[in-house]
Amino acid sequence: MFRIKNLIIFFLILIFLNNCGYIPRYAEDKNVNFTIDIVEFSGDRDFNNFIKSKLKRYSKDKNKDNDFKKKNYNIKVTTNYDKNISSKDAAGLTKEYELSITVNFFITGKSIKKKEIAEKVSFKENFTMKKMSDSFEEQDYEKIIKENFSDIIIERLIFYLYKI
Repeated sequence: MFRIKNLIIFFLILIFLNNCGYIPRYAEDKNVNFTIDIVEFSGDRDFNNFIKSKLKRYSKDKNKDNDFKKKNYNIKVTTNYDKNISSKDAAGLTKEYELSITVNFFITGKSIKKKEIAEKVSFKENFTMKKMSDSFEEQDYEKIIKENFSDIIIERLIFYLYKI
């Protein structure tokens, strides 16, 4: 009797944990109704590489036949990355930096109804970073911040394209 009770509890726990509804954040989205072609990049090279790698999953797939049903957007990307001194200590040494990125997307293309689209969208992000004693560690941290900025901006762009 005790063994059957433990077995039933084990199977119930297994069923509840297996079907909890978890979906990976960056799983392939099958319901995307648009494709993106990146025409041109200008600005900060590192940030542009992050954007390019994140937008790759929304580009046209040559093997799929249903791309003619989707909206196709051509995008020109211009990035402007600034690292300014935010505060100094009494000796005049830097304590904090203000990191800011401005990304301009110029979107052109045709929708499903053959309607021409030409819009300019800008996104801006800011972050205050403390100066580190190790410059190599500071550069790595700055690169991580750039990648996080790119995640935020790409999410905003995709949301904007869904709304069009």
